[in-house]
Amino acid sequence: MEFNKDRALTRDSAVSTLLQHWDMPCDIEAVPLAEAYGRIAACDVFARANAPFARVSSFDGIAVRSSDFEKGMPDASSWQRNRDFAQADTGDDFPDDFDAVVRIEAVGFNEDDVPRFTQELEVLPGTGVRKAGSQVREGELLAAAGKQLRPEDVALIAAGGHDSVSVKRRLRVAYLPTGNELAAIGSCPSRGKTYQSNGLMIRGFVTEWGAEFLEHDIVADDRDLLGRAIDDLLDSADILLINGGSSRGSEDYSSQLLEQRADYFAHGVLAVPGRPIGMSVIKGKIAINVPGPMMAAWFACDWLLRSLLMRYQEQSANERLTVTAIADEQLKSRPGFERLARLVARKEADGIHVSSLQDNATLAASVRRVNAFYAIGPDETVEPGEAIQIQLLGTKASSLM
Repeated sequence: MEFNKDRALTRDSAVSTLLQHWDMPCDIEAVPLAEAYGRIAACDVFARANAPFARVSSFDGIAVRSSDFEKGMPDASSWQRNRDFAQADTGDDFPDDFDAVVRIEAVGFNEDDVPRFTQELEVLPGTGVRKAGSQVREGELLAAAGKQLRPEDVALIAAGGHDSVSVKRRLRVAYLPTGNELAAIGSCPSRGKTYQSNGLMIRGFVTEWGAEFLEHDIVADDRDLLGRAIDDLLDSADILLINGGSSRGSEDYSSQLLEQRADYFAHGVLAVPGRPIGMSVIKGKIAINVPGPMMAAWFACDWLLRSLLMRYQEQSANERLTVTAIADEQLKSRPGFERLARLVARKEADGIHVSSLQDNATLAASVRRVNAFYAIGPDETVEPGEAIQIQLLGTKASSLM
């Protein structure tokens, strides 16, 4: 499909317009707590019980009667276990006859198991005792609706008396790779073929961003076959990504097929790389035609798919660390277009510096070395030595701080 600059959208308007037309799912499901990590709480979760359920010892020690200490340190030479004191280790319940706990470090025992206090102690009612509900109170809020559940949140919900939790259903993102030139991963390469590697990248993104990934087999550049695959996947998925066929090649049918089916359709964004992207809503579901080149697909997933998934999950899409960096070279955009720049950041004595890869850098060099991102605005020029706000990418970012 031919790119029309006058009809192309900015990245922000592309996201907002899709959200306006999308019939966003609102399904809720209950999952066991062992499967709740990273899920989004569908409603407020409140404690069903106190934790601890009854008062317990705050530390390893022995439970005693505080009344025995009212006049100072008692003579314990005739004390007997379970009559005058009881074992009370950290988190243990102990008999109601006792109302305080003495640390084990302050107690010694003779060969007859008679305790001897090794230091002066002030023992009052409740000393060394953790009250019922001191960790979690019955009725206390454990997790608010919309919260992404961390491991500690899941443990807290369990401590509050739950064994399952209601969460938002994971979105199902279907991926349809297209093109006569594509070969399956692991097959023997031949002339004119390229491995269908984008699927692994997109699978990783979809999984990392909290959705379920559904991958279709490679479909050749055949209009009828592509149309049937699109229809089948839209029946089972919430979002459809078609990789390839978004530009104006003789066999680029994907965006055309989306437009024919769409209640809403737009083609093209004012950003490079990745400008020939098709965006549609078909019967309330989003279908996106992602450009075929790996880095163009990376950008489309990063700014568009991630924004949609994060909005569904009520999470922020802007969680990357932003830092000030010094440009080592001139960075400029094409007139009227954002330039989405993948940069190499490095730490110098005077701060973080960034530069772009050489024009002849391989894809492997880009993936291996790039660790920062900056969106150069339309008609913007960044001069050498100018400070800019970059986003740090991936695990390599920590080495710069």
